[in-house]
Amino acid sequence: MPVPTSVDRPALADLPSRAAARRVALARSARRPTEPPALGLDALTAIALGLARAEGLWRPHVSHDPLSRTSVRLVATDAYEVWLLGWTDGQRVELHDHGGANAAFVVLDGELEEITLGFAGTTTKRLAAGGLGTVPAGVIHDVVNTRPAVATSLHVYSNPLRSMTYYDPEGTATYTELVEEVPALLTGATQARALHPARLAP
Repeated sequence: MPVPTSVDRPALADLPSRAAARRVALARSARRPTEPPALGLDALTAIALGLARAEGLWRPHVSHDPLSRTSVRLVATDAYEVWLLGWTDGQRVELHDHGGANAAFVVLDGELEEITLGFAGTTTKRLAAGGLGTVPAGVIHDVVNTRPAVATSLHVYSNPLRSMTYYDPEGTATYTELVEEVPALLTGATQARALHPARLAP
C-alpha cells in the first residue's frame, strides 16, 4: 500500500522526511480513471503465496520503522505489482479502497488484523504468519498491527495500484491519494523468477 494526493492532506514539507522519501509526493489531482483488473483474486492469491515461499527474494528487503510503516515495491508488471510492507506496534493504513484494483496479501512475520467495512458495519479478522487476505475491487478495509512484535506482509495488486480513497467509519469518502510509480527492486533474472513464483520447488 504505497502513497499519494489530496487537497485535504498536509503538504509534503509537513510530513516526516523519512516517510515522504519512502512513499511518494502529495499533489493536487482528481482521481485517475480505472480499468477492470487484469487478474482475479485466485491469480493474485497464487502469486502472493508463491512469493511468500520464495523467502530469499523478499527477506533481504524487510525493514521496520517505529515512526512509519515501511513499503518496498518488489515486482512491477503491466498486469500486477507486489509490495513488501513492514509494521511496528500500532501502525495501520486507515479505512481505504484500492482505486479499482483487486488485491491479495499474506502475512510473512508477526500478526495483523484486517478490518473490513460493510453495510452492517465492520468485521475484524486476525491473521497470523501464513494468513491470507483477499480484497475485491471496491471493498473498503484497513490493516493494523495491534501487537508489540513487528509484522511483515506481502501485497499483490491488479491492476498496479494507482490511487487509494480513504473513508470515515460511516463509509464516507474523505480524500483520495495518488500512488506514484517507483522502480521495482526485483529486475532481470530475479524478476523472471518472481513472475511465476508458484512454480518454485518446495
